[in-house]
Amino acid sequence: MSLRIVFLILALPVSAFASDYHSPRTAALGGAGRGGPLLTDAIFLNPAMNSFLPSYQVNGSFNSYSGKDDTEPKGRVLHYSIQDGRNTLFQAGLAYTKRADGAFVHLGVSKAVAQRIGVGIGSKYAFNSATREKAVDSTLSMIASPIDWFQGSFVVDNLIESSKAQTWNLYREFAFGFKFNVKSMLMAYFDPHYIPNKPGAAFGYEFGLELPLFQDFFLRWGKSENSMQPHVAAYGDGYGMGIGWIFPRLSIDLALSRTVNPVQTNNKMISFTVSY
Repeated sequence: MSLRIVFLILALPVSAFASDYHSPRTAALGGAGRGGPLLTDAIFLNPAMNSFLPSYQVNGSFNSYSGKDDTEPKGRVLHYSIQDGRNTLFQAGLAYTKRADGAFVHLGVSKAVAQRIGVGIGSKYAFNSATREKAVDSTLSMIASPIDWFQGSFVVDNLIESSKAQTWNLYREFAFGFKFNVKSMLMAYFDPHYIPNKPGAAFGYEFGLELPLFQDFFLRWGKSENSMQPHVAAYGDGYGMGIGWIFPRLSIDLALSRTVNPVQTNNKMISFTVSY
């Protein structure tokens, strides 16, 4: 069954929560990257970017997290995704994530409307393990690269914002994503966001730096404030660091991240992506 057929079967109604999963690359960048997601990260951070990733990708990742003692949460996150950026009609991605609190199916579809402008929609089905409840919501996004050293995006996350989704801390979020390429020697990402209906502070951000070495090896660092920490399904603060290797057909990413608020957890993450 083609990826296009899978989308047509599952994407009604169109819905998604784009903050339900952080890959090792995203975690290492402190949750940043809407302005320039790579590989299957586009499904979650900014579906519009998939139109500018012209390859077929299969990804699997594992995240193990625990706190300093038994009072802090611990668990693991398993993730599998597939993305096709080569289709000439539209580009799409499909992902499955299993967390301690439930299972999630994400879909992302995009289309380039100009050489450097893309639009995208996301869809998601969520299943809560404890309550047996189900929920859907939606994401809209666009991305533009007006000049070589700058790329910008705008994302509306959790568009429907149902009352059930709010009980899972999934609120409507308006986010910008900016990527600055400093002569291909350093990439900086800054993602400010506004969550109008969330209790407490409404503004937050993610910030990350990515340093390419030898064209296929990357060092990453980032931090976040008042941002979704997906493994604990709560808004809070954290930071991360990591490395990545990009081979001709295989990418390997490793990350260590720490959530410092509302709970303290240490996260160890690894992912493998095969590209065709």
